[in-house]
Amino acid sequence: MAEEEDKMLEVKNVSRSFRKLSGIKYKKFKALDDVSFNIEKGKVTALLGINGVGKTTVMKIMAGLIKPDSGEVLVDGEKFNQNSYNKVAFVPDINIHFANTKISEMFEFMEVFYKNWDSEMAEEMLKIFGLNEEDIIDNLSKGNIARVKLIIGFAQKPEYLLLDEPFSGIDFFKREEFISLIPEYMNEDQAIVITTHEISDIENIVDDVIFIDEGKLVMNINAEELRESENLSILEKMREVYQNE
Repeated sequence: MAEEEDKMLEVKNVSRSFRKLSGIKYKKFKALDDVSFNIEKGKVTALLGINGVGKTTVMKIMAGLIKPDSGEVLVDGEKFNQNSYNKVAFVPDINIHFANTKISEMFEFMEVFYKNWDSEMAEEMLKIFGLNEEDIIDNLSKGNIARVKLIIGFAQKPEYLLLDEPFSGIDFFKREEFISLIPEYMNEDQAIVITTHEISDIENIVDDVIFIDEGKLVMNINAEELRESENLSILEKMREVYQNE
């Protein structure tokens, strides 16, 4: 059994390389290089960086979808294992449903495969978003598909919810409503990790910020300390970090 102090998701010295086509040859490039950080429960963590710096790769490793070349991920003090898939949910920035699938059919599929699936929460969030379970997901707007994915993430009742660009395709006013639901549905025994380009929109819900650049951890800082000690917003700090790189 994991001790109480181990109740976190730990990324420890993780590295990952891929082969990428360069001209007529495949070359190896390092997507992550000895990255370490902790994700604590009860907190919203923003994982930030410009495009192609390794954010999605580290999210997939945290979710057990790809393996690191070296290093490890610990979930509540234990190496990632079969049971970890019930604790960690990854909501990607791509469509995750089958073609011509109704929302109700997607929910039924999730209920079969995820033992913690909360049907009542799914139905409640569906009503809040003004969606009908008979809607075919492919026919929805990009913003409404993003809403369905958020419902799927929360209704799995994961201890660690990883959201990759969850606000993509949602207009400004709808984004505010969308973001306000995150702390409302989050509980104190849950951690949420968000990657996003809409940094100013999440300023008020973020507790910790992790900056990654070219596969390396640049900075890991508490958002409140950043505001108090440096009098900077997360967006201002990000500009400072990447302009100095």
